[in-house]
Amino acid sequence: MRPFLFFVLVALPAFAQPAAPSLQNLITNSPFAASGPSYASSAVNTPLEFRGTFVESGERFFSILDTVTRRGEWVGLNEAGQLFTVKRYDAANEAISVEFQGRSLELKLYSARIASLPVPAPPQVANSGQLAGGPATVGAPAGTEAQRLAQVAEEIRRRRALRQQAAQPGQLQNPPAPPSR
Repeated sequence: MRPFLFFVLVALPAFAQPAAPSLQNLITNSPFAASGPSYASSAVNTPLEFRGTFVESGERFFSILDTVTRRGEWVGLNEAGQLFTVKRYDAANEAISVEFQGRSLELKLYSARIASLPVPAPPQVANSGQLAGGPATVGAPAGTEAQRLAQVAEEIRRRRALRQQAAQPGQLQNPPAPPSR
């Protein structure tokens, strides 16, 4: 009886049902967030960015990005229930006033940084009317180019021979073999 009782006491925790995970804990401490929702440790000057606005059915909505968690929200003017509340919109300056964690923030519309690449110089035209870098005179092509052209010419001759055989119905001959490569 003792070994059985020992087995029950040792094995019982292995069969016990684990506690259900706390979903609220996952929301507040996201495993995908850089450093959790602590805004004091953020290296960014403002923890929020104003990314855009639109009007639907007469109501204006604002896109606000939380720079720490990299999570964006669309919120209406004076809409409660969010981490932040948009209190005022200045259309002339493209700015909003946001109430966030007991303080008021003024956010201007985020503007993307556009980097321009240098424009390449156009190709120079030679005196003969052809582009620079191309052959100015028609001469014998280089070795590999000459071989390629010879193969193309041989293929053209082979196809012409096949067409001629097809045009003469009484003669059935073996078609010429394609050139070996």
